[in-house]
Amino acid sequence: MAQAAYEVDGSVASVRRSFVCIVIDPIWSYQERFGPFSIHGDAFLVVSPGGLYLANASPTLIHQIALRRTDWIKPVEHYAVVEHFSPNVVTTEGSTWRDHRKVTSGAFNERSNVVVWKESVRQAEEMIKAWGRRDDGNGKGGMWVNDLYPDAATTSLHIISRSGFGVALLREGEEMGEGEMVEEGYERFTSHTPTGEHTMAFKESMHTMLRDFIWMGVFSKATLRRLPFKRTRKVYEAYTNFNDYLHELLQLKKRAISNGLAEKDTFDLMVPLITSPAPTLPTHSILGNAFIFLFAGHETTANSITFLLILLALNPAAQRRLQSTLSSLLPCSTTPLSQWPYPVLFNRLGSSYLGACINEQLRLIPTVPLIPKRSFGPQTLVLDTGETISLPSGTFTHFCAPSVHCNPRYWPHQPRSLRDPNADNDLMDFVPERWLLDEHKQLSDQPHGGHAETVEELENSAMDIGADKLFNPPRGAFIPFSDGPRGCLGRRFAMVELVAVMATIFRSYSVELDVRAFIRDGDGKSNEEVEQTVRAMRPEEKGEVYARAEQRAWRILDGELAGLVTLQQQGEKIGVRVCKRGEEMFW
Repeated sequence: MAQAAYEVDGSVASVRRSFVCIVIDPIWSYQERFGPFSIHGDAFLVVSPGGLYLANASPTLIHQIALRRTDWIKPVEHYAVVEHFSPNVVTTEGSTWRDHRKVTSGAFNERSNVVVWKESVRQAEEMIKAWGRRDDGNGKGGMWVNDLYPDAATTSLHIISRSGFGVALLREGEEMGEGEMVEEGYERFTSHTPTGEHTMAFKESMHTMLRDFIWMGVFSKATLRRLPFKRTRKVYEAYTNFNDYLHELLQLKKRAISNGLAEKDTFDLMVPLITSPAPTLPTHSILGNAFIFLFAGHETTANSITFLLILLALNPAAQRRLQSTLSSLLPCSTTPLSQWPYPVLFNRLGSSYLGACINEQLRLIPTVPLIPKRSFGPQTLVLDTGETISLPSGTFTHFCAPSVHCNPRYWPHQPRSLRDPNADNDLMDFVPERWLLDEHKQLSDQPHGGHAETVEELENSAMDIGADKLFNPPRGAFIPFSDGPRGCLGRRFAMVELVAVMATIFRSYSVELDVRAFIRDGDGKSNEEVEQTVRAMRPEEKGEVYARAEQRAWRILDGELAGLVTLQQQGEKIGVRVCKRGEEMFW
């Protein structure tokens, strides 16, 4: 392990640049990936008057620190921004965290995942219908989507609301399915307009809170109410409405429990929080955990859905292989996925090329780039070499997810990049094949993952799908949901949702990049005219147009996206064309 204060390989400039990136830029690991670690080693210390910082892209150290929860604690002060209602399972430590985790973990089980699966399939189908309703072709030809994120966010929000709380939310133009009805007492939550004393509908208040939560961390609630800005006042209005809705929902749940009414067909966070015999959480803690469940599961999966669709549009060969896989695994095209048995279908799809695509997206673009920890008292760590190092109390570290996910010591890779001739390997490329055991030969001295040795390690394994048939990275090398006892409780929920949504879309549809900007007068033509123009092109012309669209999309992903890690805030969007399989313009 190196110290950044030293001159490495005679390059003072490279050391200085790494130090500036790490200390000043909070998302440096997205911008630099494994670059600084290729110079200084898998882990290195940055020494400053403010203390020691351990930059960590070493699976060995990450896994050690993650398992030693009481030695390396979570700096909970960094999470105050998501503590709007009360301390919760994300923002607490010590015995308080153990109480929260014991109660909240009861909501995540395989019985509830059946509901998550069915609702995810339904919401994916509704998202496709929404694309068709908005497209000016009115369902003829392809459906052009200028911005994928809002629809992905709506899909994710509706899945959490219905599967997690029993509240069915509808898109504009959507109606309840045949035989479905809103349960008594839930009408106020499903309504598109405010009811009673509310000034916002439930969905609007929830959406505004999740979109603009950062303002709650900058200003107090009283300040938000008094500021002369429409945006901040809207945030305060959303908070007060959402807070009231949560209290009302809590009372409905308590009434159902007292009346002996089982919460059938609901993946319910609140019921386990209410009925837990020990420890018993107060009302504000129940609401705080309800909010963090919505917050943690909304934008993260919405981003993954968006990125997966874009990355597969950027890789037509991977998309075709995925569709071929789905055709072989789902031979009956007329049977809705929601009617297939969840455990069998999920495990089958998760262990297939679909699971490889999802894992590769999470490797390339993990939602949380830096996972913070701080040493509680002096600590020792064992390096790969067997050497033991000692670190003082208060040493701060990050698990650098984008960096360790590109560490060539632990990942199958090719010596050349598909899109960057100057790169040493293809770890910055989207290559789902690296997860397929029969597609690559592991070097005999390459570290690899093993089987969990304890119940806790099994529970917190980073690999939730395809562990037996897909490449199994060493512990600490693949951390999209963190690692150890404090790993994300909802990782299985997220995987079930992603598999169901992606299988529903690509079973019957293809996704191509929007090429209108690269066709003469493309912006002034109707979608149908654009399609006619493309179909009349020679193959080499099509290739040139699509290559330009790919360059633009990668520029956005590599540049602006690396700074904000979410598409919802970008000024420049990556549009796509969604069409029935067999109606593609470019393949």
